[in-house]
Amino acid sequence: MHKFLLLLVFLVFVSCSDGAMKRLTPAAEEPSGSGEEVNDGNIENPETPDDAVIPPNENGGQDEVQDEEKPITDDENPENPDEEEKPVNDDSDTQVPDEENPDNDSETSVSDGDTEQENPDDVWSGCGVEFSGANCIASSCETVDDCCGADLCVATDGCGGRKVCRNAFFKENFDSYVAGKFPNEGPWTLKYAGSSKSYQMVTSERYVSAENSMHLLGSKKYNNSAIMTAVLPEVPNVINVEMKMNTQGDNVYFALCTFNGSGQWGNYDMKVEFADGKIRYQIPEWSAYEIAPSYEPNEWYKIRLKLDQVNKTVSVWVNDELKVDNQIHNFDSLPIPNICLSSDKNDKKVWFDDIFVWGE
Repeated sequence: MHKFLLLLVFLVFVSCSDGAMKRLTPAAEEPSGSGEEVNDGNIENPETPDDAVIPPNENGGQDEVQDEEKPITDDENPENPDEEEKPVNDDSDTQVPDEENPDNDSETSVSDGDTEQENPDDVWSGCGVEFSGANCIASSCETVDDCCGADLCVATDGCGGRKVCRNAFFKENFDSYVAGKFPNEGPWTLKYAGSSKSYQMVTSERYVSAENSMHLLGSKKYNNSAIMTAVLPEVPNVINVEMKMNTQGDNVYFALCTFNGSGQWGNYDMKVEFADGKIRYQIPEWSAYEIAPSYEPNEWYKIRLKLDQVNKTVSVWVNDELKVDNQIHNFDSLPIPNICLSSDKNDKKVWFDDIFVWGE
């Protein structure tokens, strides 16, 4: 009995071992067979090893290969998540610009649009032409050197304060006259002799544009002002006067003034003066308004006055800085005015240079 049980256990053991071997044999043969298929494929296609060895690249490496050789498409590799995600990311970055401008020129289009809206007909060549009332871009400038022959580079309300090139209908720099004399041969008339006529003269002692300026000296002793005038050839509704001034001290000015023909007495319609240590304007003569709280003697100042006779406003610039901006005043319209230059009754020398008058 004991031997029979041992024999039965032995037979069961042998039977189980045979079954296990049969089950293990196909599993061992399958990887061997698949390895042979890969090797056979490489042998049959020796010229295309890259297709077999390049794995998917999560960083986009496989896409770059596809762009160059195109061996794989989405149909051949539908389970590659990288190829499905990357086009979505690319489209999200450029989706809106591509719809509006497939050539990716959206930034250029915006820039061009701004220029065209400002003034599509004007293309600034780098040499500004005279402002005509609408050509703000073509006539724009930073300094008068940009104006290529025009007289001035000044701000104008017609272009929103942009500087544009202008020509003056009256201008004077005193450089065509002989130094040491009053410019009798020009448009100027000496109305009041001040200290004496010999002190009212063109001089090369100080100037802005080479090589002369106009010198005036009033007299405190004789209670006499030095005043010279020039009649303007026209009176536009908006009149601008600009000039350079250099003074030893108070009681000097320039003005738009009106004289009564044969007589010397006149009216000052608008005056810019150096007085009481300040720069002021007067309109009418007995009402003074501060422009600058102080000034330095013996230094050149560029003063610009604008008188708008339609809107009844005054604007004043000092050294190209706007100090008075369209201040409203109730004043009478100008008749044919004069430019007046003066050193009042205070024994103070003053020099004038580079005078320009223009309209808007």
